[in-house]
Amino acid sequence: MEWLKIIVDNALANMAKEKILMTTPWDVPAEMLDKSMTTAAEDWKCWKPIDSIVTDDDINKFEINIGIGLPLSYREFLKYKHFYVLRIPDKAVNLPGHLPDKNLPALRDFVFNHNEPELLIGRRYINFADFHDYGHLCFDANAPARDNEYKVVYINYENLDDIHFYANNFRELLEGDREKGNDFIDRLNEYYR
Repeated sequence: MEWLKIIVDNALANMAKEKILMTTPWDVPAEMLDKSMTTAAEDWKCWKPIDSIVTDDDINKFEINIGIGLPLSYREFLKYKHFYVLRIPDKAVNLPGHLPDKNLPALRDFVFNHNEPELLIGRRYINFADFHDYGHLCFDANAPARDNEYKVVYINYENLDDIHFYANNFRELLEGDREKGNDFIDRLNEYYR
């Protein structure tokens, strides 16, 4: 999936130009600490992306835990790089940090702790990101899809029955631009009036 690597590498390169995005107030795993960069704030640390340590076996264990297979493209995403933040062109999409831990803690947190599991994963929605401050972005595993390349849906934080189509698959989500998110926000605002 060369397209995936290109998108992630371009996003990380753009973030490196804006050095503020490569800093964090949290502890940085030693292998991600970037000592070549400095920050004015003493309590902030600079980080760098590293190759992922996540394997197919790690992802398989997670899939068994949730009872649903992840999209092949998302599996490859998890196996490609570790990062604190990944800013894709669609700035409304907030992907969680992906730190070097084979147990996938950020994804587990999204799936099991953002809501009661039966309210999303129990309805076959795999929460993997946030949309701005409005809601969840989930893979909709209710319809079969080749390689599990499920549609991505938006689910309102306040009303989990308020579900809207967002992208045809993970690739389309990653390839989206700033205007896609802005247009969707405008449509949501119009819908809620």
